[in-house]
Amino acid sequence: MNAGPTPEPSVPESGAPPPPDRRAPTRVLEVALVLALVVGAAAGTFIVRGIHRLRDEQTTIADRNRKGSLQLLRVQNDLASLASLMRDMVAGTEPYPMTGWRPAFDRVRADLAEALTLERELAPAAREASQQARIERTVDSYWATMERAFALAAAGDETGAATMIRGPATQQHMELAGIVSQFLVANNRVQEEAVAANRAIFDRVARQIILLVLVLLLIVAAAGVMIVAANRRAFEDVRRVTAQLRALSWRSLRFQEDLQRSVSRELHDDFGQIVTAIGTMIGRARRHAGGDTALVTELDAVRHVAQEALDRIRTQSQWLHPGVLDDFGLEKALARAAEQFERQTGIRTGFTATGPVDRVRDDYAIHVYRIAQEALANVGRHSGSTEALVRLRCEGAGLELEIEDHGRGLPAQIPEPMLNGGMGLVSMRERAELMGGHLSLRRPAAGGLVVELRVPAWSQQEEPATVAVS
Repeated sequence: MNAGPTPEPSVPESGAPPPPDRRAPTRVLEVALVLALVVGAAAGTFIVRGIHRLRDEQTTIADRNRKGSLQLLRVQNDLASLASLMRDMVAGTEPYPMTGWRPAFDRVRADLAEALTLERELAPAAREASQQARIERTVDSYWATMERAFALAAAGDETGAATMIRGPATQQHMELAGIVSQFLVANNRVQEEAVAANRAIFDRVARQIILLVLVLLLIVAAAGVMIVAANRRAFEDVRRVTAQLRALSWRSLRFQEDLQRSVSRELHDDFGQIVTAIGTMIGRARRHAGGDTALVTELDAVRHVAQEALDRIRTQSQWLHPGVLDDFGLEKALARAAEQFERQTGIRTGFTATGPVDRVRDDYAIHVYRIAQEALANVGRHSGSTEALVRLRCEGAGLELEIEDHGRGLPAQIPEPMLNGGMGLVSMRERAELMGGHLSLRRPAAGGLVVELRVPAWSQQEEPATVAVS
């Protein structure tokens, strides 16, 4: 076993061959080929079973057609009941008036309406809309005729009511019975034809799919072998270039931080001291000005300009490189950044830190700080929020940094350029990846946006293998 973590290979200075573990992508492709063949065979089996399942579903459709026929039989029974009621009502064999038959007609009417509603939902697709409209129109006409007959009976004209029942009502009743009989015959015919046709279609499709799956398996096997052979060198080239790019990115960021640190120190130590000395000399000259009010006023204005220049120099120096990060650590640097951001933008900015923040690796601390700095800058430029919150958590599982605002947030459909090239996300994601972490965006429940950084190995005792920079 190795005594410690094995570092990644440094960027090759010449056309040296890649490291010995370059066969790993090929093994992955080989495993992927085997999995593709297995998945292809499984897919074929699944498709065949799906075809049989579809055939059974079509059989279920035929059962639905049979249920529709049962509802038609129910309608026929209701029509037979109506015929008996109309016969007894007109015959006058019962010792009560025609209006006394109203409850019996209402019960049959309710059952008939329910049966017709169910039958309409179960009706075969082959039925024309005009046929359905015909039966509904006939039913409405029949009940309208019966309503008029009951109205005549209620007015005392039972003879007229009986005449209406024997004439139009009986004719409409017979028409309804004929339509229902036609529906029954059509349903039975459609049911028999559908069952036979569906079984024939699905059996033929199943045979064709089996043949297709066999052909696809052969094609996948041949293509897979060719892909593995053709892409072996390509994967290794990609891996080598990726390692070079990662090392170059690490070097670039390190060079950038070194340059900014140098410029920051020069601004703070040299120019800051010069401006401070100028302010001191102006103050001394003011004291020697005596009673010359005009000169004193001019010197005060010059000293005010010098103080503003000193403040700007200190601000720019802090922005280029936070000296507090080197002197007091990441927690104090983030707290100072939040205070400075609030002072410059007027956005209320809170900061919380939990866990052993002092154990964060020195080379990671600057990246965490820059990500928070860029995220806060985006809040000030784009969010329109009145408040922001920076949260830093260091635990055994990893380091978590969250910058949350409650502003406009991102649109529901985030454009690809915004995710990949806008708002400094490229720099933030590159820094996150260099630390072996991950940067993500999410929308909190209260609205706005949360920029979230997660780094698994973050402490000085958990330094992962990194790209060696020569």
